[in-house]
Amino acid sequence: METPEIKKTSYRRLPLLIGAVSACCLVAAVAFAAVGFAHRPIKLAAVPPANLPAPAPVAKTTPHLPLPGEVRGIYLTASTASTFKNFVAIMNAVKTKGANAVVLDVKADSGALAFEPSSPALKGEAPVKKLIPDLDRVVAAVHGDGLYLIARYPVFEDPAFAEKNPAIALHVGSGGLWHDAKGLAWLDPAAEAAWKYNADIARELYARGFDEVQLDYVRFATDGSTSKIVYPVYDPKREKLRGTIGRFFAYMDKELRGAGIPISVDVFGFTTWHQTDLGIGQWYADALSHFDFVSPMVYPSHYPAGTLGFKNPAAQPYAIVADSLKKGNQVVAQLANDPAHPKIGAQRPWLQAFNLGAVYTPAMITAQIKAARDAGSSGFLLWNAANKYAELPDLRP
Repeated sequence: METPEIKKTSYRRLPLLIGAVSACCLVAAVAFAAVGFAHRPIKLAAVPPANLPAPAPVAKTTPHLPLPGEVRGIYLTASTASTFKNFVAIMNAVKTKGANAVVLDVKADSGALAFEPSSPALKGEAPVKKLIPDLDRVVAAVHGDGLYLIARYPVFEDPAFAEKNPAIALHVGSGGLWHDAKGLAWLDPAAEAAWKYNADIARELYARGFDEVQLDYVRFATDGSTSKIVYPVYDPKREKLRGTIGRFFAYMDKELRGAGIPISVDVFGFTTWHQTDLGIGQWYADALSHFDFVSPMVYPSHYPAGTLGFKNPAAQPYAIVADSLKKGNQVVAQLANDPAHPKIGAQRPWLQAFNLGAVYTPAMITAQIKAARDAGSSGFLLWNAANKYAELPDLRP
């Protein structure tokens, strides 16, 4: 039986593109099956703001592992890492299946950091729920197993920081904080103070030994009464959703990748299909232009009936993943021909390792991995919110 935390995490990634966005996805999916997709010219005008103060550098205190030639990663929650013995047991088990990377949550469900920060920029500023008693011990254990370590955390879905800083959080007309369908508060994506806070978290984690920082929930809010949202900073008359998220991408690129910190970002799987912002601000070309790795969540169960002509896309793991990444490769190729984008990120998809829409057997997982490899991806990440990986196939080529 799922715990409340696991249940929430299981559905946090469902791309509930409501209203017109959902209709657009359904119609476009059928159209793609028949005629394919012609990309529109991509022009990026995302320029990081100049009015943010330069953050103090964080000294590197812990060695890092090199990036594997093919990242074969599994997702683990902060709650799993809170019990060190169980955490190590899962790592040892997945390593025997060929996993060489761990994606670890470093925030609690509340948005509070799951560890005690040490940098002055975060001490006293960041809400903390210390699920991971000894972060340095966890990092040492992962590296001791020879596993590449990725820190994952949500950016704009952050109830704890929103409650502490209501001036940069989404509101309703009455003045209280806006909450999504899960009861969670969000930060205004245009609030530059939120940008700096998340960059400070990344610097802290890299200094503590994480080999890469992965950002999630880098988008405008969905899954709730979005028509009631009052933005304290974002002004739709001055900037489109894509422009705001694009400027955030550029800022993190400059502050983190510019300082030698490897960064990646999670995006909805449909961003590879539609060169629009899906009503959330995510644009695939923008992400590829500013991150080392882009991880579309191409879980077959999250695609609507009729996608590529399939009644149940969840039962077609190879076809869905392969086609999604093929469309992503078209965006990569277009950027490669544009001299304005000299450093383009690589595709590294999130794959389904949970039962939804179909029972995901080892063969179903293997089919997705084959699709990722056939598409030339730099690796893959496996998502199971309950962190149950006993039935994994052998992940090695």
